[in-house]
Amino acid sequence: MEQEEIQLLILASSVVLLLLLVAVVSIFSVFYRRKTKLLMQKAEDKKRFEEELAKAQTEIQEQTLKNVSWELHDNIGQLLSVAKMQLNMLERVVGEQQKSQFREATDILGKGVREIRQLSHSLNADFILNVGLEEALRAEVSRFERLNFLETEFHTEGTPVCMEKKDEVIIFRILQECFANCIKHSRATFLSVCIRYTPREIIICVRDNGIGFIPEKVRKGVGMININRRAAMIGAKIQLEAQKNAGVSITLTYPLKPTKYHDETQ
Repeated sequence: MEQEEIQLLILASSVVLLLLLVAVVSIFSVFYRRKTKLLMQKAEDKKRFEEELAKAQTEIQEQTLKNVSWELHDNIGQLLSVAKMQLNMLERVVGEQQKSQFREATDILGKGVREIRQLSHSLNADFILNVGLEEALRAEVSRFERLNFLETEFHTEGTPVCMEKKDEVIIFRILQECFANCIKHSRATFLSVCIRYTPREIIICVRDNGIGFIPEKVRKGVGMININRRAAMIGAKIQLEAQKNAGVSITLTYPLKPTKYHDETQ
């Protein structure tokens, strides 16, 4: 009888321990799930905050660029136009020897007015939205050659496709940053821009023949951080290839998103 009682006691103890173990595992599981959910929620909130912050910063930058564009076009451009008109009027009353100098000054002012207006266009998102990404890039590259910054090459491959308008502006700003780095730092004499259209993505490659750099020292720079941040906003990828004294190549890959236009054509 005592042996049976001992067995029953052991069995009861085992059941109690099993129940305690199940309870502990259940509590731990619930705690773990809640902790995981909170961490995921925190990560999502942080990501959403960073996206909203990046969006707000981009909107502020675009508005600032638009204001600068208006100032260039409406104020400085108008002042230069007035100066050109006054030179034209003075040309009529000066001697023959000075007329050629007045014509030269008038031509220079005329070129300055055209370049300021072109620059104001490239700073204004409305211009990019109206003409499209390809034409905006073509105009920007042509401006560099016109100003004798460097020789350029611009070509496209494939059939142009429709893309999100706001994404066009962001891509243009990314490439503007690349162009600015090329002109300011690379000492390049040649710049090549290629746009390749495919059914699934748009690939834009920018290459120069400048002095290059060591990529690891540049990836953490403000310029590359801005480029990568903007690219992440639209789901694009940036690939950077550079070597010392061997030029720089930056490739932007933009995945096409389903749009009403695509659905109708397909």
